[in-house]
Amino acid sequence: MLSTLTQRAALLASTLTPDGGGGFSQSWDAFASVWIALEPLSATDTVGADHLQSRVRHRITLRRRSDVAAGQRVQVGSRLFRIHAVLDDGPRAAALTLLCEELPGDPS
Repeated sequence: MLSTLTQRAALLASTLTPDGGGGFSQSWDAFASVWIALEPLSATDTVGADHLQSRVRHRITLRRRSDVAAGQRVQVGSRLFRIHAVLDDGPRAAALTLLCEELPGDPS
């Protein structure tokens, strides 16, 4: 199963920095580089007043780690995925499964 981990990805965590005006600015910093398997699961389209919004959900499999959590992100090339859930079968499992949603890319 681990032989299917054929794509390189970066795991990203959010960092909040005070902006000096009482608020915070958010940035995303890579904390690990990993090999993954990326599998699309489903897609839905929502029609708004003046736009169409697509949501694509994926399953990402990687070697088991203890520092991955919901709310973090995975970057594969220029694509970004928000981690919604981490499925962990325990310390004896070789792999970890992430349920993710692909974030819209830059329209330019």
